[in-house]
Amino acid sequence: MGELKEAETNLANAQAELQAVQDLQARLRETFENAMAEKTRLAESAAKTRKKMDQANRLINSLQANKTRWVQNANEFKSLKLRLVGDVAKACAFVSYCGPFNSDFRSKLLDEYFHQDLIDKEIPVSEDLQLT
Repeated sequence: MGELKEAETNLANAQAELQAVQDLQARLRETFENAMAEKTRLAESAAKTRKKMDQANRLINSLQANKTRWVQNANEFKSLKLRLVGDVAKACAFVSYCGPFNSDFRSKLLDEYFHQDLIDKEIPVSEDLQLT
């Protein structure tokens, strides 16, 4: 009987230790699964971020290629704005004064008199303004 009681006590102790080890194993497994889920989430987030970064780099590189053209267009627009007053004055003079004359005399008025008058008064004007 004593041996049975001792064996039952050892069994109970062994089962308690087994239960403690199984509880520890369950907690460790849960921690491992949570860590793996976090790792997967971080890997997906890193992949999305890498994809966005690649797209941003491609966009920046494609915009960089257009920079020269944009600078040139901006300079042309600035120049056009400077010449706008002279061009409008030349066009107004053409409409106001050149109507009754033939095309040769109109060209002479435009190219020699009106254009030279704008140049003399230091008003910027386009050299190749086509009023027609």
